[in-house]
Amino acid sequence: MISSSHFAIFCIILVSLFALQQYEIGNMEENLNASKIVVYLSPCVRKRCSFSLFKNCHCCRGKYHFCSKNIKVCEKECLRLNPPRPLP
Repeated sequence: MISSSHFAIFCIILVSLFALQQYEIGNMEENLNASKIVVYLSPCVRKRCSFSLFKNCHCCRGKYHFCSKNIKVCEKECLRLNPPRPLP
């Protein structure tokens, strides 16, 4: 048979393990949310211009093509021509 002091120690350990497990679950959720990395993928790629031998144009990746020497202009037009799909 278990003595009362052994039973008390067992109960303290059991309660401590439950509290530790609850803490780890909360900590794990925080770490999961903090580890979500957002990667920006430009809608434009560098390509060779039709009028040049160098890769100095930026063209849309999507269905509708547009090329520009300026990356900002390309991104703006590509997002207008090929809007990103909504996330599920």
